[in-house]
Amino acid sequence: MLAGVPKPVIVVAGAYLIAFFALASGLVNAATEGSGIGAFLLPTRGVQTMGETAAITMILFIGMAGVFLLYRSGQSPVPKTQTTFLAAGFGTLGIATFIGYLLVNVKL
Repeated sequence: MLAGVPKPVIVVAGAYLIAFFALASGLVNAATEGSGIGAFLLPTRGVQTMGETAAITMILFIGMAGVFLLYRSGQSPVPKTQTTFLAAGFGTLGIATFIGYLLVNVKL
């Protein structure tokens, strides 16, 4: 699928996704308010640590993988492969959602 894409384009796209997901998961809040805290997870909604930012970034990547599997299910001409990609995509999205809710439950 990525056979014709030049390597610098893949590197720039990967760096963009990492930066976008890190900023979306609260990197600025963690850098300003939670920089001196040694804990991984704080049970407060006002302060976020770098560990939480890394965990939320990984949750976003898991969700993106699920969406990619759902996309691949629509591209496959074989019905059995479509079903497998569809089930794996929804399963992966479910796992990402469940982990996200667990993290929010600890934060509250």
